[in-house]
Amino acid sequence: MAKPKPSILIVEDDESMQDFLTTFLEQEGYEVQWAPHGGIARQMLDAQRIDVVLTDILMPEVDGVEVLDYVRERYPDTAVIIMTGHSSVRQAVDLIRRGADDYFKKPFDVDEMLHVIRRSVEHRRMQREARTAAPPAAAGSASPRELFPNIIGQSSSMLPIFDLILKVADTHSTVLIQGSSGTGKELVATAIHEKSSRRSGPFIPVHCGAIPETLLESELFGHEKGSFTGAIARKEGVFKLADHGTLFLDEVSEMSVPLQVKLLRVLETGTFRRVGGVEDLRVDVRVVAATNRNLKDLVDKNLFRHDLFYRLNVFPIFLPPLRERAADIPVLVQHFLQKLARSGRPSCTASREALSLLCSYEWPGNVRELENVIERAVILCGGGEVRPEHLPQELLPRKPGPPPPPQATDLPFRAAKTIFEKQYVQTFLARYEGNVAAAAKAAGMSRAHFYELLKKHHIDFGRHQDG
Repeated sequence: MAKPKPSILIVEDDESMQDFLTTFLEQEGYEVQWAPHGGIARQMLDAQRIDVVLTDILMPEVDGVEVLDYVRERYPDTAVIIMTGHSSVRQAVDLIRRGADDYFKKPFDVDEMLHVIRRSVEHRRMQREARTAAPPAAAGSASPRELFPNIIGQSSSMLPIFDLILKVADTHSTVLIQGSSGTGKELVATAIHEKSSRRSGPFIPVHCGAIPETLLESELFGHEKGSFTGAIARKEGVFKLADHGTLFLDEVSEMSVPLQVKLLRVLETGTFRRVGGVEDLRVDVRVVAATNRNLKDLVDKNLFRHDLFYRLNVFPIFLPPLRERAADIPVLVQHFLQKLARSGRPSCTASREALSLLCSYEWPGNVRELENVIERAVILCGGGEVRPEHLPQELLPRKPGPPPPPQATDLPFRAAKTIFEKQYVQTFLARYEGNVAAAAKAAGMSRAHFYELLKKHHIDFGRHQDG
């Protein structure tokens, strides 16, 4: 039995655009219908099953935003794709956050458009199958620890992160995770993959900053035999290896501008070429990117392409530094102690004093630094209780130093004058390397007067020269 053709509803008030889209998509095997504005589109949605709504934003009567809201409220299995001009890209990105599946720009590339439509249809199919195969979800009653066993944290700063992961996981939107080094960006990316309909596919992390620029293009897209010195055989890149899965691009901000262009192309069209290749390869990959830098600042400085930024920043997630989630530190400490014990290290607990110091520290290296500190402490402790002496010096309270000398203005006049004279004479002697004559001349006094001050303040001048 032949599979039914996917049905597309075009919501577009420009008849020439509608004619072109209808003809083209019917040739590609889709069943196509048209509505001149959102009001008619709603009636057609209520009357029949529609797989994809392809809608413009600006239309008379009922616009694309209202169409999106209507579909999301009533027809969760229907994909919504936004058509937008270059001037409305930001608005399109906002609509994706509101529930749209994807967008493409007008005037558009037909390959890009087809890729977006195919990806949306496939994604909705995978969602339906995942719901059918999975037992009823109990996410509402499950704790964060049960839902995300590898992300440790129950503070008020982390709970919104868990909510964002659940919301974005079962979409195919690109995600941009931003946060300082050591905050757990890869753990969040992994959680997004594991909660998505792609979880049976590969999850491949690539650390862009750790790969030399000359090799990164080959790592991402692969290369053909003989395409450069040392290319003795064809190699598949991670985009191909991650097909039907998730590709995690860590430190994407370190990517050169020429590579940014190639990344943008594969995100928009789903196609790429190996280095030295002539064949366009098509893949279905969900990209999650991460950076410890402010990408918007890099865009403003022309160091990062603005169109790639908007394509990546469809769904941003900001991870707080550990100093802003100090309530999670005791839980993290316990987790790392148990993890080390399972790996064969001595079983330890943290003393109240040590835990207090750990919770008071600023943690510039975030969770990664905390884990390293706990591992060091367990080695020094050797079993039993981790105490303050097992922690690095920078975590310990500073010992009080000698009290500062009193300020001259806090002393009686005679005492202040005595202190000033002594410091004054010593300063000039040091400046002129002990030459009394030179020091006295620079101070504007006679040598005799200078000697008097040396004797008065018991400054040893026997070793000083008299030039």
